[in-house]
Amino acid sequence: MYQKFSTEGGPRRYTYDMAMQCGIDGRSGTGAAIPDEESYYLWQEWYDHLIDKLHNHPPGKKHITDIDYTKVDVSKLPEDLDKYCKSTRIRAARNISGYGLPLGTSRAERREVEAICSEALAGLTGDLAGKYYPLVGMDKAVEDQLQADHFLFQKPDPNAMIFSCGGVRDWPEGRGIFHNDNKTFLVWVNEEDQMRVISMQPGGNVPEVFARWAKGVQEVEKVIVAKGKKYMYDEHLGQFSSCVSNVGTGLRASMHIKLPKIIGAVGQDALEAFCWDKLDMQCRGTGGEHTAADAEGTVDISNKRRIGNSEVELVQVMTDGVCILINLEKKAEAGEDVKAAMEAQAALG
Repeated sequence: MYQKFSTEGGPRRYTYDMAMQCGIDGRSGTGAAIPDEESYYLWQEWYDHLIDKLHNHPPGKKHITDIDYTKVDVSKLPEDLDKYCKSTRIRAARNISGYGLPLGTSRAERREVEAICSEALAGLTGDLAGKYYPLVGMDKAVEDQLQADHFLFQKPDPNAMIFSCGGVRDWPEGRGIFHNDNKTFLVWVNEEDQMRVISMQPGGNVPEVFARWAKGVQEVEKVIVAKGKKYMYDEHLGQFSSCVSNVGTGLRASMHIKLPKIIGAVGQDALEAFCWDKLDMQCRGTGGEHTAADAEGTVDISNKRRIGNSEVELVQVMTDGVCILINLEKKAEAGEDVKAAMEAQAALG
């Protein structure tokens, strides 16, 4: 494939060698970057091969989209959910067709994308109303507050996928952060994707978090459509993203839940393996991948799939998995053999 594609470049002078650089560097675990729509179609055989290996989503298979939050069944969530759940968060990327993704974009395109996004976000009303903060010229007091709220994204370090692939050029120009007045809706502009849309709040009210995320995505889309533009989308790929690990829905639905008894009984490594192999979920520390649970035994639980399932289905996976884990934690609290209980749960399939 290298011999076939390395002589072909897309319209933004982004080469095949540049797209595979993160795989050559080998520091992020991701081996392929997508600089724009044109390059995806130019090198589609390569991308689709990797996506199939990564996501079990073969060429020709159509992706499913469904953001109707009312379809999520939360009836099995326990009444004392908030005793275990600290917070719930849903995030996913959106990119505007006709412009390069942040890895391959020009300085002029990045500025134009920021202008479109900031205009759209400024028009949000009701519980989504808030303010956009460009990184360039940011007031020190604002910067300190955004850092205290854990909202402010930093220039990626050399271990990050986008660092190897050109995503930090001209930093911090053309980048910024939006959050609503209630600090429950957040959008990162021109970081790894043109927009990373995030809905979050304390506790475990999944429908409320999902509904806010869906509303925000749709309201921003209205402004984009009014300008004669649209989100990047492909029937096979779903939503575009700079990283092949986030195509499809690009959606990550997560809860921070306290599971100290399970971790004390079997260890975090065993819990992570159980979630990955048996629940179709990812478990990691609250600081991200390869970090430990906090002092209360809090871990971050989320869907591991991104493509081939709809947004509703992936939020349901997270919701059902949390129900199972809290039930196991309660068994451990009651003195039951949690290892045996996990094995019994695994046998249920």
